[in-house]
Amino acid sequence: MTHDPAAPPAAKKKRTRLSPQDREHLILTGAIEYVADHGFAFSTRELARHLNVSQSLLYRYFATKEEIVEKIYDRVYVGRWNPEWDEILRDRSLPLSDRLERYLVDYAKVVLQKDWVRIFLLSAFDDPVISQRYTAMLRRRIFEPLLQEQLAHMGRGDLVRPEDHEMAMELIWGFHASIFYLGVRQWVYKVPSQVEIQSLIRCRVRSFLLGFEDFLHNAEAG
Repeated sequence: MTHDPAAPPAAKKKRTRLSPQDREHLILTGAIEYVADHGFAFSTRELARHLNVSQSLLYRYFATKEEIVEKIYDRVYVGRWNPEWDEILRDRSLPLSDRLERYLVDYAKVVLQKDWVRIFLLSAFDDPVISQRYTAMLRRRIFEPLLQEQLAHMGRGDLVRPEDHEMAMELIWGFHASIFYLGVRQWVYKVPSQVEIQSLIRCRVRSFLLGFEDFLHNAEAG
């Protein structure tokens, strides 16, 4: 092929220059994907190699591995928490069963994601700080209010005996975890549920409330 000296030189492909905020977002997104597949037993050197960035660049945005873990928790768990869930459970203009179903249908859309499920489980093996902090938040913002709403629905006061209160928390936790377990089946066991999620949640809510009310009837209340 004859080269035309009059032809303009081939244009060089420009590299897109990312803002610091965009660069941090991409690094954190890659870290989340990496941790969801490999867990938390990684070094910053391994993470930098996987992300195809230098370790010095990684340190420019995240000074320590602990800071990376904290940012993952903020993005995946705190950042996806919908403050309307708290309000839904306390909306006494609706029957408690409707409130609980509405909350769980929306909650399932958030938690039944690969990164949410796998990071939650893998953190419990490597360092349970994420799972412990999140379950503490669930107890404070969901489990305790749900107990109070059920007692109010029954016209009863607070549970008197600490052991009854703890049993109530365990019953709620077991019921609530049944939704998370659908994600475990899909993203860990690779055996996803074959039923429509809203119909399943409706059945579980009604079954749970029947048993929970029966327990509370027999518990000592103030």
